[in-house]
Amino acid sequence: MTNRSQLHVDTMGHFERQIHQIAALPLYVNATGDVDFCIVTARGSGRWIIPKGNPIRGLAPHEVAAREALEEAGLVGEAQPDCIGTFTFDRRQTRCSVDVYVLKVERQLKIWPEMYERTFLRCNAQTAMRKICSEGLTNLIDHYLHTGRSVEPTDVLEQSKGFA
Repeated sequence: MTNRSQLHVDTMGHFERQIHQIAALPLYVNATGDVDFCIVTARGSGRWIIPKGNPIRGLAPHEVAAREALEEAGLVGEAQPDCIGTFTFDRRQTRCSVDVYVLKVERQLKIWPEMYERTFLRCNAQTAMRKICSEGLTNLIDHYLHTGRSVEPTDVLEQSKGFA
């Protein structure tokens, strides 16, 4: 297992733990070019987030992102190898730094490991950014949407839990 936690001293001499995580930004692009986002709730707080987790030895970061999306939301797709950005947030005296990788969603499984531990939502960008409470993440999503990156349409997702 990788050492994902570090102790950091800020400019005021206070100690805080730092954790590095990897996240998937799952998106589904339909034939008309409209983008839907797939978000989940955090297990502890119930806040809306994107699938994320700790680095896994032997897996590239984008592969970790794909695995988190599979475990937390049942999403299967192609994770892009380039990080689109990093956001940070504080959780219980810990500063978390999260690298984000786009996951082009192809389908959702009918059953997945954490399906009864989280709520899943497929929604448009405005709804996703309104529900997600991390300003850093919403800024990253907004920047990604407005950089003009092209994302190829994906095939129609199979109708299953959460996909209407």
